[in-house]
Amino acid sequence: MGKWLFYILKDNTLVDNQVYRADDGVFTNHRLIESVHLDSLQKGCHNKPWNDEKKIWNFLNTTGRAINRVLLEKRDKAVVLFNDKEYEHNSDDDFIQIAGIDCRNFNLTTGNLIGYIRDGDYDLKISSRFGDAFLKEIIADADGFVEIEEYGGDKNDNGYEWLLIYLWKIKLKKAYRLGLPKVYKSHNEVLTKVRGTIDPVNYYINRNQGKYRCNYREHSYNIPAVRLITEAIQKVKGHSFSHDLHTIKQAFITATNGERLKLSELKSINYFTNPFYADYNPVIDLSKMILRDEFSNFGNNSDANAFLFDISMLFEYFIRKIFIRNGFPLQRKFGERKVIHTCALDGYKRKIEPDIVIESDDGVSVFDVKYKAYDFSHGVKREDIFQLHTYIGQYGNDATIKQAGFIYPISKEKWKHKTAFNGNTSITQQIEIMGKTVPFTVFFFVVPEKCKAKEYHTHFQDSIVSFVDEFRSTSRSL
Repeated sequence: MGKWLFYILKDNTLVDNQVYRADDGVFTNHRLIESVHLDSLQKGCHNKPWNDEKKIWNFLNTTGRAINRVLLEKRDKAVVLFNDKEYEHNSDDDFIQIAGIDCRNFNLTTGNLIGYIRDGDYDLKISSRFGDAFLKEIIADADGFVEIEEYGGDKNDNGYEWLLIYLWKIKLKKAYRLGLPKVYKSHNEVLTKVRGTIDPVNYYINRNQGKYRCNYREHSYNIPAVRLITEAIQKVKGHSFSHDLHTIKQAFITATNGERLKLSELKSINYFTNPFYADYNPVIDLSKMILRDEFSNFGNNSDANAFLFDISMLFEYFIRKIFIRNGFPLQRKFGERKVIHTCALDGYKRKIEPDIVIESDDGVSVFDVKYKAYDFSHGVKREDIFQLHTYIGQYGNDATIKQAGFIYPISKEKWKHKTAFNGNTSITQQIEIMGKTVPFTVFFFVVPEKCKAKEYHTHFQDSIVSFVDEFRSTSRSL
C-alpha cells in the first residue's frame, strides 16, 4: 500500500535522531515496521498539494535552509528556552539535513530538535522518538511540578503548539504559588482621613475643611505583566490544557479590573527585577509568543512559521535535577569553569563544561548527558569520547577521577532486546589516561513504553528510581 510523502512529512512518522532514505520511491528507516512505497502523480491527474513533487522538494530544501539559518543567526529566538541558569542550548544540530535529487531519491536526517515548520500548504513535523508523554513528564518533572494528564495535544494541533501551551501552563502554575505579582503605586489624593503623609501647605490653607491632601503608597496588581498573562489565559481558554486554570484565571481577571492589554504594548513589558517574582519571567516570554501567534516565525509570510524545541537541553536539565534531588553533590554547571589554551594570538581560551560533575571525598565523577541515539555496535561517537578525555585530563589535574562517562535515554523495548545488559542499565569498561586507569561507564535512563497517562507516570517515576539505584550501586562497586 502506497502513501504520499506529503502526509509522511506531517503525520508523526518522522522523529528525532534518525536518518530516513528514499530510493526510487521506497521510503525506509529502521524504526518503520516495513518500507513505504511513495505514491506519485499519474498521467492525466491534476496537480494537488499532496502530489506536486516539485513544490514538496522545494519546501523541504528552501524552508529547511530558512529554519537552519534562523537557528544559526537567532538561536535564542528560534528555540524555546527555560531562562534558567542551569540551562544552555547545547545542540548545534540543524533542524533537518536534506541530501538528494528529488522526492523519490533523498536522505533526510533529523537531530535533537523537535517541532514543526509550515509554509502554505506544506508541513514538516519532527516528533520525539519517545512520544509526547515523555515530553510532558520531563517538562513537568524538571520544574518540580509534576501533573498527571489524561490527554496529549489537542487533535486539531497540526504541530507542537500544544507543547508551548503546556510549557506555559506549567510555568504559570509554578509561578502562581508565589501569589500574584504586585508593585507599589504612589497616590496623591484629597481624603477625609489621614493616610500616609499630608501636604503641610495644603493643610495650613484648608485646615477648616476637614480634608487632607495625602501622599501614600499601596500595592497594585494591575500592572502590565499581569495584564499580559491575563490576555494569554484568555487566548488559550478553549484549549484542553486550560481546564484546570479556572482559579488562576479568576485571580488574574480580578486583579486587572477587566482592563485589556494592547498588543502594541507587548515589547515594552519587561521582566520583574524583584527576585521574588523571577519565576514569572519565563511566563512573560511564553505569554508573548502565545499572543503573537508566531511560534518563532521565520518568514515575513504569516502562513510560514515554525515551533522548535531543543529536547537535548531539556533532557540534560531533567537528569541534573534527578541528581540534585537525590542528594548528589553536583558542581554548578556555570560555576567556576575550567579553560584550556587554544594557541590563539589574542589569548582566546575554550571553556570546559561537562554536564555532570559529582564531588566526593575520594574524587570526582565526570559525565556528559547525551539525548542522541546510542549506537550499540560502535559505542560512543568519536567526537564525544574525545571530549570526555579532555574533561578527564583537565579535572584530573586537581582531583582523582573516580568515574567518567555518559548518560543516554533508551526505550524500554530496545533495552529489553539488549541481552548484554544482564538486567543492568549501564555498561562499564576501563580506559587508560596518562598511566592511570579510569572506570568508563555509560548509564541509560530507561523510558517507559506507551500506555495510559496515569500508568505512564507511575512507570516513569519507577524509571527515575531505577536510574538512581543503578548509579549508586555502580559507583560504590568501583
